[in-house]
Amino acid sequence: MASLRTRYVGLDLDCPIVVASAGITETVERMHRCQENGAAAVVMKSWFEEEIARQSPTPRFAVLHHDLGPAEKTFTLFSYEQASEWDLPRYAQEVADAKAKLSIKIIPSINCLTDEGWAKAAREMQAAGADAIELNTSCPHGSITFRGKAVEETIFHTVEVVRRAVTIPVIAKLSPMITSPLGVAQGVEAAGANAVTIFNRMTALEIDIQEERPVLHGGYGGHGGPWAIQYPLRWISALRPQLQMDIAGSGGVASWEDVVKYLLVGATVVQTCTAVVMGGYGVLRELREGLERWMDARGYRSLDDFRGKVNPRIVGTHEVDRRKHLRAVKRYEVLAPCKAACPLGVSAQSYVRLVAEGRYEEAVRVVRASNPFQSICGRVCYAPCEDACTRKPLGGPVAIRALKRFVDEWGRRHLPLLQQPLAAVSPSGKRVAIVGSGPAGLTAAHDLALAGHAVTVFEALDQPGGMLRVGIPDYRLPKAIVEEEIEAICRLGVKIRTRQALGRDFTLASLRRDGFEAVLLATGAHKGGSLGVPGDDARGVVDAVGFLRQLNLGKRPDVGQRVAVVGGGNTTLDAARCALRLGAKVAYVVYRRTRAEMPAHEREIADAEAEGVRILYLSIPHSVVVDDGRVVGLRCAAGYLEPQAVRGRRPSQAVAGAEFTLAVDMVLVAAGQRPDGQMLAGEGLATSGDGVVVADRATCATSIEGVFAAGDAAGRPSSVVVAIADGRRAAAAIARYLAGEPLEPPAAEREPRQVDARQAFARHVDKPEEPRVILPVREASVRVLDFSEVELDLDEESARREAARCLACGCGVGCGLCQKVCIYSAVKQEGASYVVDAEKCDGCGLCVVRCANHAIELLPVAARTSPD
Repeated sequence: MASLRTRYVGLDLDCPIVVASAGITETVERMHRCQENGAAAVVMKSWFEEEIARQSPTPRFAVLHHDLGPAEKTFTLFSYEQASEWDLPRYAQEVADAKAKLSIKIIPSINCLTDEGWAKAAREMQAAGADAIELNTSCPHGSITFRGKAVEETIFHTVEVVRRAVTIPVIAKLSPMITSPLGVAQGVEAAGANAVTIFNRMTALEIDIQEERPVLHGGYGGHGGPWAIQYPLRWISALRPQLQMDIAGSGGVASWEDVVKYLLVGATVVQTCTAVVMGGYGVLRELREGLERWMDARGYRSLDDFRGKVNPRIVGTHEVDRRKHLRAVKRYEVLAPCKAACPLGVSAQSYVRLVAEGRYEEAVRVVRASNPFQSICGRVCYAPCEDACTRKPLGGPVAIRALKRFVDEWGRRHLPLLQQPLAAVSPSGKRVAIVGSGPAGLTAAHDLALAGHAVTVFEALDQPGGMLRVGIPDYRLPKAIVEEEIEAICRLGVKIRTRQALGRDFTLASLRRDGFEAVLLATGAHKGGSLGVPGDDARGVVDAVGFLRQLNLGKRPDVGQRVAVVGGGNTTLDAARCALRLGAKVAYVVYRRTRAEMPAHEREIADAEAEGVRILYLSIPHSVVVDDGRVVGLRCAAGYLEPQAVRGRRPSQAVAGAEFTLAVDMVLVAAGQRPDGQMLAGEGLATSGDGVVVADRATCATSIEGVFAAGDAAGRPSSVVVAIADGRRAAAAIARYLAGEPLEPPAAEREPRQVDARQAFARHVDKPEEPRVILPVREASVRVLDFSEVELDLDEESARREAARCLACGCGVGCGLCQKVCIYSAVKQEGASYVVDAEKCDGCGLCVVRCANHAIELLPVAARTSPD
């Protein structure tokens, strides 16, 4: 086990940790706390001959925070704490009491005005039993260092005076604010000092710019903190080979690692003050235990095994390797949680931060480049990015979806040309058929057309859009928005043929005969389920998907006065809200589990309740009450959830004898929605029992070569954004198939990583809470009367304020610190990311040390490989 023992000015110490002169060492009681927490010695709070300095004002501490950016923070302890309040006899008595009661070494500190004062005080300390004496020639509140001419000679003379007056060890504490630390240290050694302390705090001034005056008491204060360590380390490394006397390192000690650093440059002991002031006396034990662990890990048995070890490794100016053999390289892309959570991998951070800076045109470009349905996503996406947002604990997640909508609407008003899709590449001569014009099919059509392929979309209904058109009501997604997005895709050359149903108007074989080299099935899930209880075939029991389809195609179904909707998803809530808009006085949602299990999004639940929809939880349909063939009620039973989950969900069971009846004119069934497997009959495709096409998750390939399936048809999507992502995945696989390449996507050279949200949050923990913006919506009592949009656009001021809440925790646009600090212009933007230009990079390493996510490293030029 490592020994921490050392000798300092002839004194045996059980460790090298000494508590520096301050209020924390003024009394026996405080010095005892130093001893019980592991310090080997204390330098008592200084005694001043000048009486005015013996009264410290209140308050006398200020912490100055220096924020250099999200990843870099430090502080200064700014203090106006002066000398001990006692006169010399009382101070000497405290020394004597400390020696009588404590086992650690007691080193009083004195600061005098005259030779007689120095000599008298030193003799009093020796008479009181002091183990050594420290001469405070450098106090920032007033000392030799700051009193006129011939400072260095006065310090030497003072050491000589004290040396003649006493026989105990003499330690000179120097200021960093002297012209030649080496010359002064050599001078005090020649004058008879046994040790030198490198260094005291600097004198400094801090200004309150609001009050336009100095902080605290209007005078100069002491200035120290973690930042102060490098200067004494530099000079101790230079002093150690030149001096015979001991050296106490002082300044910037914040952790045990700092103690190690001082010892590595040759310090005999290490003084600490600010760490104890800021963290309490327990810090001393942490310093001691950390040093011991470090020594044990390296096999050091004593301090002398490594003391001064660094000094021979310090090279001179002419020895520095000046070859430019390193260049910066991105190790990997570090994704913000919002981007990692998005099924499409959209860089929300990019456009959000651009909005915060008022750079709307750039934000529009970022948004429109990410997928063909950004106007739609800005309205109906369930925003998994917000659930993952690092900002969530600080006032709620950033309103990303609303900001996307703000950007899109700004682009519509100011940059209509940017709404046009990018021009496609040269035609490939390949033809692709896409069956179904929902979000998955149209996304695939968009991507394949951009790749130069001739795409024809076949749609069974008389209007394209799939569930975007017939499954989502206007108050959430106006049809004009859907039509604009589809028109933009058609301008790429995509052809859409409506009233063309698979199995009725064409088959997979006929598509092949017509020259289509690949087919994508994206037919959605338009078939509703049945209620599965007695009476569910009565008039007035209607499939909710069919009900919404009729409504969205321009019909107004008669719903009666009272409606019950069975289910728990977004379709359920849409059906209930539409029923109220069609004249129903009461709309119930009957759901067999609790709100916590409800698959509908929380925002939709809240909006439905605000409009008057009555949600009955733990209510299980038992039978439909029928009169003359028509529904007049829904018989239900109160339920409970079983304790054990089955396939991730807790089953609900009816409570015996707890039945109740809802008097209703219509029952809408929004459960069991699935693809229509009948259209695939005889096609030879592998399907599951519920009509879902069996398709590979990564490539969307089916059991028939050249035939792919995506979206609800393949049993995957649960939302619009997931369907879009699936369509994009299918398009990429089809493009590889048409090019004769393997279907599997190529493995990324360097996989992106998600930022550690805890670390990102810690970098911003001092940020104010700043509650999330209240999103504008129409009043519930008014909006329930029509089908106009419920949500409204953010105004510019609200959008910028909300966007400014983003912590920019991932790499890429929105952070861009690497680009900002590169003076060689070697970091350039590509899309929403940044890459390093090896030809321009000078290898300075600044981007490496400034990157909060540690995503950049320096590599030898010959070994450099680019992931970009």
